[in-house]
Amino acid sequence: MTARRIIHIVDDEAIVRASIVSLVQAHGPFECREYADGETCLAAIDRIEPGCVVLDLQLDEVGGSQLIRALAERKDRFRMIVVTGFSDLAAAIEAFRWGAVDFLHKPYEMRALLDAIDRAFHLLEQGSETPALVAEAKARLARLTRNEAQVLARLVRGETNQDIARMLDLDPRAVQIHRARALAAIDAPSILAAIRTAAIAGWPPAAG
Repeated sequence: MTARRIIHIVDDEAIVRASIVSLVQAHGPFECREYADGETCLAAIDRIEPGCVVLDLQLDEVGGSQLIRALAERKDRFRMIVVTGFSDLAAAIEAFRWGAVDFLHKPYEMRALLDAIDRAFHLLEQGSETPALVAEAKARLARLTRNEAQVLARLVRGETNQDIARMLDLDPRAVQIHRARALAAIDAPSILAAIRTAAIAGWPPAAG
């Protein structure tokens, strides 16, 4: 992977693109490429230079989900950070399944975006997450009790509280309790944060 760090910013709001460019160039020697729509980026995807893609999920014309799938097929060349103005847990789960480095809700903390960008380039250059980051995520998940792990694993896979209660033969209130305790155990302020931790750790396994 080249030492040049190129960031492709795909957002239909010019002011958002400009703010990201200003932020990241103050953070490091990044080269930024801007796209006002997903169609332009998708059409050029096999010609543009490898790098990190900061992608707005809500795009006119070619939807963000189509671009996500194209980027997922080219992980050796691109790593993506998905942003959205809508609180959509299902979309977050899907984005992580397609290999997103992170999923951020607007307005997001700039530190969170910069950290995600750093992780994206580490993945491009090294092919895996930082060992210390993976070890920390695994250590957090190891704190879970059996019941907490069962519930959180199903939440991470996109199941609802009602689904989990039915599948595990639990009272819905018990599921809520296990969910709350699981988040506390791994220091996750939200389900999205828990999904991020699970993605870094490669947890849960595909089966089980």
